[in-house]
Amino acid sequence: MQFRIEDSSTKNGAATLIATTSAKSYTITGLKPRTNYWFHVYSWNGIREGAGSWLAVNTHGIRIRVPTTLTVGTTYTVTYLEYPLGSVPIGTEPSGFFGGGNRQTLSVEVVSVANGISTLEILSSFDKFSDNKLMQRLDDGSFGVFDGVKAIYFKN
Repeated sequence: MQFRIEDSSTKNGAATLIATTSAKSYTITGLKPRTNYWFHVYSWNGIREGAGSWLAVNTHGIRIRVPTTLTVGTTYTVTYLEYPLGSVPIGTEPSGFFGGGNRQTLSVEVVSVANGISTLEILSSFDKFSDNKLMQRLDDGSFGVFDGVKAIYFKN
């Protein structure tokens, strides 16, 4: 007995077969942040399919951890920047040397606090940064986290 998994999330309603497996669990990779998905899972015996079940999945946004205690449910904004040359970290460029392209202001919400670290979730389908990065306190009291030549800043 095998199981088939289809993604029925497209706007035109067409289902796309994403896996056929005999395993009783399966990990779907490549999902986008803060996106709703509909999956159809059904058995397949090589001749016909079973009735199956529908599964709704809502992915969370990219999360960033900040070493400070904030109130769960509170919303803030963070600033996203890309450094086009990548020669020096954003925020440390010499005076008059401009960096920080593709600036975006992103809304975030505090989703949890544990051991003095608050977890912020980006409230859009923004996907240009790695998940679960830990920010560091910067000299000016703000926080920053870097992912290659990309950075996110937070100031409370």
